[in-house]
Amino acid sequence: MEKRPFMIALLPCGLRNAFKAAFYKEFPQYDENADEPDVMIEGNLNYEKVFYSKLDDITNTDNLPDILITADFNSTYHRHFIETLLNKDYFETLHVPVNEMYGNIAYPQPNGLMTMLPPNLLVIVADKRKFETDNFPTSWKDLLRPELKQQLVLRGDNSFFCNALFFPYIKDYGYESVRQLGRNTRYGLHPSEMVKQINADKTEGIATYVMPYSFYLKVRKTEHFQLVWPEEGAIVSPVQMMIKKGTYEKHRAEIDFITSLKMSSAMIDTGFPPTHTAIDNKTPKSLNWLGWDFIYSHDMQEIKEKAQQIFFETFSPVAPAKQFIYAKE
Repeated sequence: MEKRPFMIALLPCGLRNAFKAAFYKEFPQYDENADEPDVMIEGNLNYEKVFYSKLDDITNTDNLPDILITADFNSTYHRHFIETLLNKDYFETLHVPVNEMYGNIAYPQPNGLMTMLPPNLLVIVADKRKFETDNFPTSWKDLLRPELKQQLVLRGDNSFFCNALFFPYIKDYGYESVRQLGRNTRYGLHPSEMVKQINADKTEGIATYVMPYSFYLKVRKTEHFQLVWPEEGAIVSPVQMMIKKGTYEKHRAEIDFITSLKMSSAMIDTGFPPTHTAIDNKTPKSLNWLGWDFIYSHDMQEIKEKAQQIFFETFSPVAPAKQFIYAKE
């Protein structure tokens, strides 16, 4: 019988390395290079279109790992998963106190079936040379300006773009805002490629990028490109952990470490402000969280599919010099 990992963590690229290093330092008995590892810690993007689609069809947790950590508004937010699995006593309830900056936006899931970990924070990075002082972007709404046609770069490719970005626009401005984002988007890239472009000053035709804050910290060409922390707040793309019912005691050490001060301390410099209550977060600025009321009152899968469709109706890519191909970081 094939051995399966008891823990699978599909994390944002900027978080994965720090998480992995801290976890294996604490638990050296788990060999990440084993043919059949007990633990798998990977980048979320590598499984965006493969792993999560399978969750839309399952009706029990038999084939899920005991500990599942995922990122973004993936299939665990779809109505099928919530109604068939999440709300049917398949997972442990774990209420973990969070740092004040996350408590203020009600980031923790109310019923504790998802333990919320440090999220990916999306921000704007704008080229100061492309704007006058009086029209420099200060909000997410500013990215909808018609004069920015084909001047935005977002996380994505020619078939898929980041859902976490679309949801706040739909909530605040409706689907027409996604249509306008499609018009204004030049092309999609992985955030690491955005940083490479900026640092190499290969940004022809681009006025703004939307990227995770963790990647902005790698930008060196700060004399031209400025961080914009939008007035509505950095968009929160969630990271969550689910524990299969009846397995908490078996994996108590690993689960408690993931939510510990030691793990949070390992994340301080990653651009993912830790959730632990004992950490003095250095990012006290506002956060733009979609909110559990919106999530539970909407069919997130339906919204996701409609948003992608509408975006691509108006998106006409201008290929960059080197088209990025998704690969393991």
